[in-house]
Amino acid sequence: MKKLLNVTFLLPILLGLSTLLPAFSQNTDTDGNINDFISKAEEMLKIDPSKAIYYSNVAITEAQKRGDKSLLAKAQSTLGEAYMNQGDFDMGFESMTNALENVPIDEPNQSAYIYVRLSGCYTKLGDLNTAFQYVDKAIDICKKANDLKSLAMCYNTRGLVYILVPDNEKAEDNFKAALEINRELGDKKLVAVNLNNLCLYEGNTEEKIAMLREAIAINDSLGTIWSLGENYNNLGTQYFYAKEYKKGLAALDTAMMYTRKITAKELIADNYRYASWIHEAMGNYEKAYINLKNLYEMEQSLSAKDEMRRIELNLIQKRLKAKEHEMILQKQTFQIKSLRMQSFIAILIAIAVLLILFYVTFHSRQQKKIQILEASRKLEEQEKELIALKLQQAEIEAQTAQQELDYNRHELTNFAFFVRSRNDLLANIQSLLKEGYKLSGSEMDAHLRSINAYISQFNARNTETELLIDKVNARFIDKLSKLHPDLSKNEQRLASLLRIGLSTKEIASVIDSTPKTVNMARYRLRKHLNLETDESLTEYMKSI
Repeated sequence: MKKLLNVTFLLPILLGLSTLLPAFSQNTDTDGNINDFISKAEEMLKIDPSKAIYYSNVAITEAQKRGDKSLLAKAQSTLGEAYMNQGDFDMGFESMTNALENVPIDEPNQSAYIYVRLSGCYTKLGDLNTAFQYVDKAIDICKKANDLKSLAMCYNTRGLVYILVPDNEKAEDNFKAALEINRELGDKKLVAVNLNNLCLYEGNTEEKIAMLREAIAINDSLGTIWSLGENYNNLGTQYFYAKEYKKGLAALDTAMMYTRKITAKELIADNYRYASWIHEAMGNYEKAYINLKNLYEMEQSLSAKDEMRRIELNLIQKRLKAKEHEMILQKQTFQIKSLRMQSFIAILIAIAVLLILFYVTFHSRQQKKIQILEASRKLEEQEKELIALKLQQAEIEAQTAQQELDYNRHELTNFAFFVRSRNDLLANIQSLLKEGYKLSGSEMDAHLRSINAYISQFNARNTETELLIDKVNARFIDKLSKLHPDLSKNEQRLASLLRIGLSTKEIASVIDSTPKTVNMARYRLRKHLNLETDESLTEYMKSI
């Protein structure tokens, strides 16, 4: 990851500080010209660093004439950042140090502003502990002042330091915290910086490409050429991670167009580095070598003299020699492959013959398996048909049982109507007898004979009634017999009449007996069934 993040990745957050400068100043009529020059310098940081250097020097000269250390510190801080954007790190670090020395004690916010820029300088030098110390000082100042805009700047800077640790998880937490604040404040310029920094390392490539597209749209609307160059550089690296090499090269070509406009050496060096990665991944070692060579020459031209820079140059030199060696090996490998091609083709033919033999054997075995599976399938279908027939038979049996149940219900209903009609018949006989009281002599005799004939005719139906009772209650009597096998036929018939809810009088009428006789039969039946006195004989029969 350290190979990915070089000093130019720190510049976007530092350049974003230009939007914060007005928060640290108190413009007056006397200092208006100096502040105007500083504002112009801040605006030019990403567009044309050479113009930013010019405006900063003018502001420094005016501030020195007036003896205003506050404005002098602001101008020196902007000058340091402009030098860094051009790749002159010696001048940039010296200007930042001078700015911190000139900050008035009663302006802590301006100190926080310079602390952040110094943190970026020490990060470039590889002194991460000192970088963390400066950015943490700035965070404490911003939190006490409740300055959200400056706090977002600090989080962004600390995220860049964490990438060099490396600790991408903490870096992302800081970048997202900064992004959230800047979106809330509506600062598009700093939002673009945060989005760019979230794409400095490998991760969710699709998400990071979308972030860079958003940053590019913002920077294009603002005309910040330096930022556009870095955005397209990072876009090229994300396409490299996604293995979309043609898109990566196209993005790097666009980045080079922007960086050459402002002679941003650091961005150009990054561009050569990323292009060498993509060409190497594509197997084009010649172009990878050319880009590494250009990178080495560009790094030599940069003015940073620290040990980390020399180490990086040595590494690039070693990689350059390694690429030369790889190119030689590639040529030798190509020659060896050409010599081996014929033997390789012969081996392929032999393998093809073996594969054909294997396929024929395998195919015959598969055909046998298919036949077995087909037989199994037919057997399963026959079993399914058998199950279907059994289910159909079960349905027929269920329908038969339902029909039988319906028939029994119908018969019970007819029987109930029969009992009711018999009761009505007895009532009619009683009415006829009352009418006979009014008759005399021969009329009475004739009337009585007609009543007797009517009763005889009805009594002839007793046998049919018993058969009907037995038929309707056949299933009930069957269950009753299993529970109480010692019951007599009369007791079974009495139980059947009790089950359908007939009263003692109605039972007496049905069996042509007296209520007293029926009560005695009920008593004996209860005794045979061993029922308690509080148990209902009728309810017991219904439960069966």
